[in-house]
Amino acid sequence: MTTVPLASRPVPSLRPIALPTEHGGWGFLFEPILLSLLVAPSMTGILVALGFVFGFLVRQPLKFALQDVLRHKRYPRTAWCWKFAAAYGGAAAVTLTAAVFLESPAILIPLGLVAPLAITQILYDASNRSRSLFAELCGATAMTSSAAAIAIAGGMRIVPSFAIAGVVVARLIPTIVYVRILITRSRGKETSPMAPLALHAAAVGAVAAFAPVAATVAMIVLFARAAWGLTHEPLAAKTIGWREIAFGAMTAALAAAGFRF
Repeated sequence: MTTVPLASRPVPSLRPIALPTEHGGWGFLFEPILLSLLVAPSMTGILVALGFVFGFLVRQPLKFALQDVLRHKRYPRTAWCWKFAAAYGGAAAVTLTAAVFLESPAILIPLGLVAPLAITQILYDASNRSRSLFAELCGATAMTSSAAAIAIAGGMRIVPSFAIAGVVVARLIPTIVYVRILITRSRGKETSPMAPLALHAAAVGAVAAFAPVAATVAMIVLFARAAWGLTHEPLAAKTIGWREIAFGAMTAALAAAGFRF
């Protein structure tokens, strides 16, 4: 591994290492957490939520560290990347272990099921392909496991807990495809609206089959906003991101009301 000479080393900026800047990633993190805490609130669930927040924060420094390893380089940032990754990973392990001790090892079942997806995203991150559609779908789906884990921590049984996570999956997968097409169009490229519309329609049908009516209503609203967005001039990427955070909060609120009442 090549080491950058000491004299040429700039002082690294720690914020880009320690905190991800993409709004979409934060939305994917907090939507399942919000939904499950609204449905099954508990102190143990808050511990699980914190564990997922720390686990999410691991990704950024770990991505940079692994990229440096694959380049056979060691930059001023490299040591800091490993330090932040270890600190976040340790915090995630402590909070999740505490949750398991207080409630049940069943909390770990959702994490085990999505582990291959999380590993896939890490591998794509390391090879600088994190923007690919497959990587984004894997990462977003992996994060929905927090909904099931938090619900289990709140005393729900495993099957209803996975139904909550299923609603989030039905929200996120069509949304990722929809947003990617909007951003592509904002750059002046023509794209077909069929894929996101078909995925949104499938989400409506799927959620209607296993979730409360209020959750289905949320999927119908999301379908309508996709149909509108795909037939009008695309907005700026930042505006799209903030709007999707708002739609995510709406989905969580409606779905939570359905599961609770």
